Amino acid sequence: MGDRRDGQHYFKAPLRYRRTGRRTLVLFPTALGCALAFILAAGAKGRNPAMIALFAAALIVAYVIAASFVGPFCGSTTVNTAGLTTRTLLRTRVVTWPQVQSFGFSPEVNRGINHCLLEVRLHKGRAVVLPGLVASSADDPEIRSRLSELWAAWAAAQPDATTE
Repeated sequence: MGDRRDGQHYFKAPLRYRRTGRRTLVLFPTALGCALAFILAAGAKGRNPAMIALFAAALIVAYVIAASFVGPFCGSTTVNTAGLTTRTLLRTRVVTWPQVQSFGFSPEVNRGINHCLLEVRLHKGRAVVLPGLVASSADDPEIRSRLSELWAAWAAAQPDATTE
């Protein structure tokens, strides 16, 4: 379940997913960098400054791509009375409760991927993946509990919410 900090719910992915994200962040660009270095060394004998600049640019792009891919695994989501704050390696995004239409599982669940991500669907029609809310399947009791916590926080923030 999420940690409670100062009246907020703080969700961070389990350690095994954070490790997978970090490994991807390190291994993908490293493998690409090695392949590019091999190609450049074979083609230009490593002496052409333009090729070195191209190699550096490709490596930076590879790290940005890897960082965007591992965001849901290495990031976090904070839930408070104002809305949601998602933090990944590349950006922080704030989603206020009036923007939220619903919560659900990412469509990637049914595409043979061995993990399940939660997302928030906005009134604009967009879906935002919630970093740190990941599990091995949609039937995992922990992810179901986290989804219930999100629904409860959203319902409590609605202007027409009544206390019983």
